[in-house]
Amino acid sequence: MCRIKRVAAVLATAMGIVSLQVAAHVDTLAAEFDAGLTGRVSMEGAILSSACDITTGDTFQTINMPSETRSHIKRVGEGEPEPFSIYLTGCSLTSESGTGPAQYIQIIFDGNEESGLFRVDGSASGVALEFIDSNGDVIRPGKMMPYQAAMAENNRFDYRVRLKTTMRDLLVGDYHAIVRYRVEYF
Repeated sequence: MCRIKRVAAVLATAMGIVSLQVAAHVDTLAAEFDAGLTGRVSMEGAILSSACDITTGDTFQTINMPSETRSHIKRVGEGEPEPFSIYLTGCSLTSESGTGPAQYIQIIFDGNEESGLFRVDGSASGVALEFIDSNGDVIRPGKMMPYQAAMAENNRFDYRVRLKTTMRDLLVGDYHAIVRYRVEYF
């Protein structure tokens, strides 16, 4: 068994040396060119615009939801909305053609889904979070929203979040959720 390992190590070392010799041989004069020792390396890449900056405090926001009573949620079907905003500044927006500023920004929210809403964890049950944009449109987890007009400097996006009942039994308790978002622009 030990002998097999040594043979494998010698072969691996020899192959490394052969590779080095082939690389050195490729650099020789065209008169010594051997088509059997040539190869091709394909490379791909992209040039991207720098992302917008998220104003300090907006990257990891904590939204303290107002306390709701079970009877209110059961009777109305939803809690009071809590506003929050995302501020993007210092955007280096260029169009695909590179001739002018990009015109649109899209923010996509993602999280665990329950009944088309954002699922909550904790001891409370029968509720989930509903996000609403400034136009009153409901935001679904992972679904693209319409693009919004972009500004080169200050882009403020306003939202509201509230509790909504789901089909499960409504139980009182604490809840929490983590919702991620990503920014796309063109």
